[in-house]
Amino acid sequence: MKPRLLKRYSAVEGGFSYVTAVVAFLIMTLIYLAVMSRFEEGTAGYDVVSFLLNSLIQLCFLIAALQPARVLGSRPTYYFAKPRMRECLIAVGLTVVCVVGFDALAIAFTYALRANGYHGGAVVSFDGPLTIILSVIRVALIAPVCEELLFRGSVLSSLGVTGNISSRRRIPFMVVTCGLLFALIHMNPLQTVYQFMFGCALAYITVRFGNIIPAIIMHALNNAIGFVLSIPAIDGAVSGWVTQVMESGYGIAVWLIVGVALALLAAFAVRFVGRRFGGRDPVSPEPPDERASVEKFHPSADDGGTLAGLILISVGVLICVVMWVASLVLGFS
Repeated sequence: MKPRLLKRYSAVEGGFSYVTAVVAFLIMTLIYLAVMSRFEEGTAGYDVVSFLLNSLIQLCFLIAALQPARVLGSRPTYYFAKPRMRECLIAVGLTVVCVVGFDALAIAFTYALRANGYHGGAVVSFDGPLTIILSVIRVALIAPVCEELLFRGSVLSSLGVTGNISSRRRIPFMVVTCGLLFALIHMNPLQTVYQFMFGCALAYITVRFGNIIPAIIMHALNNAIGFVLSIPAIDGAVSGWVTQVMESGYGIAVWLIVGVALALLAAFAVRFVGRRFGGRDPVSPEPPDERASVEKFHPSADDGGTLAGLILISVGVLICVVMWVASLVLGFS
């Protein structure tokens, strides 16, 4: 019987997971473009091959999330745990809160890009039943599990032991950094604002509940809602209404004010629920010096891997930023 992995996670595992996922994503994207150019869009062969290649990208994320821990013999702080029914219901409710609360600002950012000539971004295909079924399987089942294991599993666990940060600042650092890394790896300017805010919410809930299952539920439901909203009839109606509001007298100003208010209310709701029904703090090694008692540091510390982990994450971030800017520029061309 294989012995249980007991070694604590370090900053190295998460950094290696992130940069590996970024590189794998770029390589698989190039392969995807090369292979799909040989198929005619709208055919069954195109749909099946597209599904398989996109699923392979998610498999790369899964391997990147799990392999570093396996090699170093460690165990992430945030992993699968038996969820309580209350946690699952909370996850469903918070997903609705996030969609309502964060989408207004995301729509405003999208409108600003579109109004200035941006025409990039992925388009969801509804060409036939097979396409719809495969898309739902990928975005609502495969992607949530693989991406949550990568970001709220490996990366978030490493952020919990990155450097000596006081307990008051530890969770904000983990949440904001994880949300930013989550948004950047998608390299899609249109989705960046929403993905950042939603990624922060996923990270906070994971920290407070000590379990990635609620985040997987939220991620899956969020993607399913996004898929429904992408249906041409719904998307066209919403886009037309948004354009009408934005182009009215004080439409943009009012929209931004309402959007900021909704986002703040959603963030407050996530924080309240996390503290009220979860309440856990990061669990990681004690700081290696006497500052723990003097500065009231939470038991989170540099275990010798912070520098290496930060270097790896920085390389991944640099690649993502370059590709994000390239996507933005190409979208205007």
